[in-house]
Amino acid sequence: MARLVGRPLTLAAGTGAALPVIVSAVHAMQIGWEPTDDKAIIATRAYDVLTAHTPLMGQYSMASLITGQPTHGLGPMLYWLIALPVRIGPPATMAVTVALVNTMAVLAAVALARRRGGRALMFAAAIAIAPMLMSLAAESWHDIWNPAVTLLPFLLLIFLCWSLACGDHRLLPVTVLVASFVVQAHLAYLAPAAGMLVIGLAGLAVPSRRDRSLVRWGLAAVAVAAVCWLPMVVDEISSRHGNLSLVVRSATTPVTTLGAGVGAHAVARAIGWRPWWLIVPATRWDRYHDVLVEPAHLRIATAITLLAALGLVVLVGSARRRWDVASAALIGLVLCLTLGAVAAHTPVQPVLASTVAYTLWWGSQVGLWVWLIVAWAACLALAAALRDRVRVPGRMAAAATLAGLAAVVGAGTAAAGSEEPDQHVALYRPLDRIAARLQQTIPRGATVRLDGTLDVRTQPFQAAVRFFLARRGDRVLSRGAASRNGDWYELRDRPYDLRLFMTDVRRPPARHLSLLIAVRFTELGMAHEVFVWRSSRWSSRPTVSGSRPSRSRIAPPGQ
Repeated sequence: MARLVGRPLTLAAGTGAALPVIVSAVHAMQIGWEPTDDKAIIATRAYDVLTAHTPLMGQYSMASLITGQPTHGLGPMLYWLIALPVRIGPPATMAVTVALVNTMAVLAAVALARRRGGRALMFAAAIAIAPMLMSLAAESWHDIWNPAVTLLPFLLLIFLCWSLACGDHRLLPVTVLVASFVVQAHLAYLAPAAGMLVIGLAGLAVPSRRDRSLVRWGLAAVAVAAVCWLPMVVDEISSRHGNLSLVVRSATTPVTTLGAGVGAHAVARAIGWRPWWLIVPATRWDRYHDVLVEPAHLRIATAITLLAALGLVVLVGSARRRWDVASAALIGLVLCLTLGAVAAHTPVQPVLASTVAYTLWWGSQVGLWVWLIVAWAACLALAAALRDRVRVPGRMAAAATLAGLAAVVGAGTAAAGSEEPDQHVALYRPLDRIAARLQQTIPRGATVRLDGTLDVRTQPFQAAVRFFLARRGDRVLSRGAASRNGDWYELRDRPYDLRLFMTDVRRPPARHLSLLIAVRFTELGMAHEVFVWRSSRWSSRPTVSGSRPSRSRIAPPGQ
């Protein structure tokens, strides 16, 4: 009976904490969310999962600037996540899917907090999640962009690895699944995930915790890992320059980095007062500037104090055989160490250095965990000291439970009510207009050459147009598309039916192009125009042998 009563309470607390995520999904549907720029590339690659050219690698990585060759994330699990939603319903179905995964991650994290530390830790974690969600843009909770889609699964991974360290071996398969997803989606999570997994597996290795079913669950985890990482193995074996080899090269190539000072700044900003997870930033990119400036003395002092407190908790917990407390603090130390390492080892090249603006977003989860565990350990110590002196009446405990639940709902509601619109919300309606015009004028199954000027106004549209055309069955070719979109989209000497060109100038980029549609929009207080041009003629060349039937094709100029 107690378990039945407990589950609804856990569900209510988790739902209250996840309110900002749920509201962000509702907003995405209301505003007609569309994938733009990198998100459109991810959506296109997700559509490719169920085709003959399914991706074996993850999203394009800035590590390419180090290797000199297109380098990607370690695996395609992000594409797998939205492979079905991308084919069902409107594009916002993908955003809702991500929000659903994030909601489940919050619910699971809150449930694991209760399993490890009872109702008190459950309520504390659920209440803390609300300001943590506010410390990052609201669109992050339905965004399919890989630096954003990993944030709440990473939070869940922290609780999962802690549970493994406490001997909960039945969570091995799901831990491997979540860790694989997070690491494949973005390379910045490789170090923290690996460090936490080591702690979790070390906890399972304690002789007193060995269980007959451990082997069975361990084999299930190995099977999950095999499925998750098979594409990477296939790519490494079948490719001349395997992506895994390129990732290793990017990590081992000597380059000038931001250095230990920036790494220390990142840790101080993440956990020192006021920590990142308690700050509502002006923009999504503030952390790049944060780590370049030395933190205030108070922030440095509190960061050092918290790190020392974590070390003390590890020592005292180990001495008293409270491995649950000691492992939680040890995970906090590993998270701080790896956060600093990611910042410190970021190359100083201008483009690469600026990536810390989003590769350090998970500093919010690090700060939340450190403060939560230090506070929990302090409460445990206080409770142990007062155990024989203070007795809490049953009615007071019930009132405290109701107060805790009310606090969770209040914090979640406040966080949900403060959400700002998506960064590119102004592009959604113009994209709908472009898509409708393309639908009217371009026959399905066409092979389209897509070009455009390298401009911040047109690039988000180009990727979105590629996705729209690919989703309806067209083949979209461009020069240099292989590095980000895959070889299927590379132009080379392939013939095409017509050409589209996108620019922000009301002037034909070539004689044979005529204006298809012009759209206007206002973003950040500035008015913009984007023009879509298309070829005005069809060639009389027959279809190339071996390609699918088509009316006729235009030979690529200069080929």
